[in-house]
Amino acid sequence: MSLEEAVRRVRLGPLFKPRMTLRQLNDAYLEQYDAAPASVKWLRYNLETAARALGDQRISEITAQEVATWRKSLPESRRHPAHRALRQVLEAALRWKWIEENPATLVKNPAPRVGEIDPFDSWEEIEAIVAELDLVHGVLVEFLVGGGMRPEEAFGADWTDVDLKGGIFTVRRAFAKGRLKSYAKTERSRRRVPRRKRTVAALERLEHRSGIVFPNTAGQRIDINNFRHRGWTPALAAAGIAHRRIYDLRHTYATWGLAAGLDIFTLSRRMGTSVATIDRTYGHLAAGADDYERELLDAYDARSAAFRRCVGAGTSEAGSENG
Repeated sequence: MSLEEAVRRVRLGPLFKPRMTLRQLNDAYLEQYDAAPASVKWLRYNLETAARALGDQRISEITAQEVATWRKSLPESRRHPAHRALRQVLEAALRWKWIEENPATLVKNPAPRVGEIDPFDSWEEIEAIVAELDLVHGVLVEFLVGGGMRPEEAFGADWTDVDLKGGIFTVRRAFAKGRLKSYAKTERSRRRVPRRKRTVAALERLEHRSGIVFPNTAGQRIDINNFRHRGWTPALAAAGIAHRRIYDLRHTYATWGLAAGLDIFTLSRRMGTSVATIDRTYGHLAAGADDYERELLDAYDARSAAFRRCVGAGTSEAGSENG
């Protein structure tokens, strides 16, 4: 054992793990990782990517250069998630004092380029789809495009979250992969999404006003895969509309909102995502927002000029009276 490792052993005591490899760290981390099954599966899959290249190496000896070289060797689509997973387990090792530095944090891990999105063109397209669906699923489609929630947030909605009179929907939970996940418990942390008149009217068509807002035929929460294959895809085909993803309803809300003049800060709060994501993903699609912004600025200039003329006229009149 080198002098350096001997000093570390004295300092760290029972936490000293000089021979722990990355693969062993992965196993130790996953053993204590308490998360949804889908999250555990995602992490396990992405950790294996790093383990294939660096798994037999001691975690104390992995360098930032090796992480950067490994990351560059991956297909572009795999770089961000695999690097993110590696950073996560090495950060745990740092907290546990098994290493003195996390080399993965020293390597940049930019998010992948935003893929193409395909928002709907008009409410007429939405209405054509709704006409091909049963009542509950048709209202669901209007609800999603009218408020920009993630599909799983709509599937998790209960009627206690809906204020029809006030036109507000409060996002409190999400349902995905058979699991209901509650959001933050404080009212301040939950998103309040104003409902436009036509989506309130759509919700009012639903006669059942207790429990799950959008139940399936068995009275349970909707599974997105079942809806996609049995309802959504056939409805688009029957309506003669080019196929879109269910998630494109959320994209449509964002692009229509920007075109209507919503600022990106407000939109980010309603959609529960960052301002940077809104700007990067949707800003270039909202051509109408440029015209709206120009109109706002021109109107401001006109009001300012009118105010200055008014003040100037008042000053001139006061001067004449004093003279």
